[in-house]
Amino acid sequence: MSARPHVWAAAAAWAHVSQRFREGWRLLPARDRRRWSRTIIGGYGVLVVVSLLLLVATKWALARGLLAWEAGVLRDWIETLPVSFSTAVWIQVFGSDITLAILVSCTAGVAAAARRPLRALSILAAYVLIDPVIRLVWLLWGRARPTVIMDGAAAPGFASFPSGHVAKTLAVYGILAYLWGAASRSAAERTLAGALPIGIGGLVMIGRLRMGAHWPSDVLAGTLLGILWLLLLIIALRRGETGVGEESS
Repeated sequence: MSARPHVWAAAAAWAHVSQRFREGWRLLPARDRRRWSRTIIGGYGVLVVVSLLLLVATKWALARGLLAWEAGVLRDWIETLPVSFSTAVWIQVFGSDITLAILVSCTAGVAAAARRPLRALSILAAYVLIDPVIRLVWLLWGRARPTVIMDGAAAPGFASFPSGHVAKTLAVYGILAYLWGAASRSAAERTLAGALPIGIGGLVMIGRLRMGAHWPSDVLAGTLLGILWLLLLIIALRRGETGVGEESS
């Protein structure tokens, strides 16, 4: 019985956010909706192609022994990085699926409630759409996780390349930082917004490597995919919001 008020409150909040989203969508010129949609679709195709090219390039490099240095680097980092294994586990949580799902749900909901539908959709796309691309590459190449650190005790049992944590972290925190910086007139705030995805992304990278969950090339590929998807989302958003006026605020 005690849970019912929470259920009703959640349902009411969802109804309000959905209504505001629809209102904002109707206010958008059809031209801008098409621009955003076409850019997202075209950009997604680019993301898929680049992910496949990275797959081919990394397999080629691995087959020729060009990545033999990775195991040594991971061993060296155990000694040189001022980050313990337990600390690494904590800091990589910034890029976990649970953390990102909660963050995306809340911020996309705020954007929808503010009648900014393209911003809400872009925030969702930063997380939701990059995930299938990562999983496609995992399906095509089941690269084994490292066993250099603690015999791979912290490494998941599925494919290693590319790092989904890193890619999704950079895309999600990056789009939020872009929106924050674009809304601010303060140079200090814009600088802080720009440093946000770099700092959090760096922590997640260090955490995943220190745990032994990824090879360095996995993290590099995840970084490239995350940044690429972020740039494509920003382009789509800039093209789609040309007709948004003050009435949406």
